[in-house]
Amino acid sequence: MRLFVAIELPEDIRGELVAVEEKLENFFKARWVAKDNIHLTLKFLGDVEEKMLEDIKKTVSEISQKNHGFDLTLKDIGGFPDLKRPRVLWIGVEQGKKNTMRLMEQLEKELTKFGIKPEKREKSPHITIGRVKGLAQRDTEKRQEDIHKLTYKSRVFRADAVSLIQSVLTPSGAVYTVLGRYALQ
Repeated sequence: MRLFVAIELPEDIRGELVAVEEKLENFFKARWVAKDNIHLTLKFLGDVEEKMLEDIKKTVSEISQKNHGFDLTLKDIGGFPDLKRPRVLWIGVEQGKKNTMRLMEQLEKELTKFGIKPEKREKSPHITIGRVKGLAQRDTEKRQEDIHKLTYKSRVFRADAVSLIQSVLTPSGAVYTVLGRYALQ
C-alpha cells in the first residue's frame, strides 16, 4: 500500500488554492491537484507492506502526542526547480515552518525502522498544487513578469492533527483514504 503522512487543510484554504491553480492555468499546462487532495505532506512513505500498517500507525500516533498543535499560514507561489521552468508548482509555508520541519524530521527518523528511506533532498515544507506538463503560452519577459506578480497568503489556521493517508493511483488521478488521524497535543 502506498502511504504518506500529512496535515490536512481546512476546506476554505483548499478552495483558495484551487483559485490559485485557476490563475496559473493561464501560464502552465499542468495536472492540477484536486481540491479534496490538497494537503501538506510531512513524509511520503511510498509502498509499504500491509503487515507494517499497525506499527506505522502507532509510530505516527506517538510522534503526534509528543508535539503541540500550532498555527500555520501559507504564503507565496513557487516552483521546483524554479518558476521559469517548473516541474512542480507549490505554495509555501510561512508561519509554523519550524513546527512543520520538526514533525518532518521526527517522522523521517522514526519511520526508517520500517525500511522507509530518508529523503535525500533538503526539506522544504510546501503544498504541491500542480505538476507541470508544459507552458500555456509562449515564454516571454512579460509572461515571467506576470507570473511573478501572482501572490497568495492564507489566513492563520490551526494544525491540530497529523493524518496517515493511503494513495491509490487510478487513470483519473490519485484517490486518498485517511487511515488514521492523530491529534497533536
